[in-house]
Amino acid sequence: MSKQAIPLNSLTEVTNGGHIIYFFEDFNCYVDNAVSYIMTGIDQGHHILLIEQTATYHKILHKLKGSVPHDQLQYLHYANNIEYYGEHGNFEFQHILSHFEDIMGDRQEQNKPIRTWANVMTWGDHPEKQILDNLVTYERQTTCVVQDYGMLSVCAYNTEMISSSVQTKLMREHEYMMTDLEFVKSPLYHYKASDDVIFPSLSVQSQLLDEQKHLMIEKEAVETASQVKSDFITTMNHEIRTPMNGLQGISELLAATDLNAEQREYVTTIQSSGKSLLRIVNDILDFNKLESSYDQLLIEPFNPRESVKETLDILHTAISDKNLQVNISIDTRIPQIVVGDDGRFRQVLLNLLGNAVKFTPTGSITIDVVLRNTDDSKLKIQVTIQDTGTGIPQDKRSQLFLPFSRV
Repeated sequence: MSKQAIPLNSLTEVTNGGHIIYFFEDFNCYVDNAVSYIMTGIDQGHHILLIEQTATYHKILHKLKGSVPHDQLQYLHYANNIEYYGEHGNFEFQHILSHFEDIMGDRQEQNKPIRTWANVMTWGDHPEKQILDNLVTYERQTTCVVQDYGMLSVCAYNTEMISSSVQTKLMREHEYMMTDLEFVKSPLYHYKASDDVIFPSLSVQSQLLDEQKHLMIEKEAVETASQVKSDFITTMNHEIRTPMNGLQGISELLAATDLNAEQREYVTTIQSSGKSLLRIVNDILDFNKLESSYDQLLIEPFNPRESVKETLDILHTAISDKNLQVNISIDTRIPQIVVGDDGRFRQVLLNLLGNAVKFTPTGSITIDVVLRNTDDSKLKIQVTIQDTGTGIPQDKRSQLFLPFSRV
């Protein structure tokens, strides 16, 4: 195979082929760049192997049919990237090399120049850590083959789908790196007149590269700090939960002893408060769930009347100290047992009732629980809490839901 010089930009050229990593963010821009890369290669007499998902391949082919003569489309060859790299992103190199030779072997024997364009994202829902070692090994071996064959190879990765640490590792296994903007400004992009293309100066390119490296380092540091925080929250959650379970167990043993009515009421309040505190401790993990896009409500049977009563028991002392009157109205149409997240229901009740007690020096608090509507499978319950407190001033209401602010 001939090893002709393949220009990348006005400052560099590759004499023994080039292995380029292309980081993209916008899918439409990615498709346009793939089309231009293929058109440029065909114009220069290269055979192109496109390794891509089926749907994206058809988008690219549709655009090419409007710009490339039909007889020149024979220079384009296609491989499904899932079949090419392995169904689960196994990246078994001998399988990939055999697949490449099955498709392009005749062109190799005829000493035809070859370029490849590959969308390497093929591991689906599998964790990137699981396939990272295989991927790095594959890219390292690919660099050797690209140089031996004198090819030009572009490996494309969607930056929104891989972490900055993986991007850094992949950069080390490629001779060149390009982003969307750099790709458009290089001769790999198809254009009509050279005057239409302006290449950045050496100093500008160096500055852009340094900035990008710093951004990637900072992004990796943030991701690491976030993981440390998540690990800390998880550890502290379990450390706090252990003594809390001990207190709950002791309170249950105490409840089983011979107590008078007043003592039993105190123990019952301790048990209810302990359960609520355990729910709050468990909810600390919600930070981790939100960051990992995992958050869900529990589905469990509970009695909403008991939830309201036990939440009020937690606030009994504060209510008695202020001599507040509490009025409770619960719609008789609400079933004794409903299915939902009792912990979240009690948490909202406790927050609202706690504020009502806190900001009501005298007077009353009214709790109204109404069944709004129902169908065969779902209930909609509305809980309204009113108090005779001073309320929130009009000029403070805009701060009501702001973080780290109090009104």
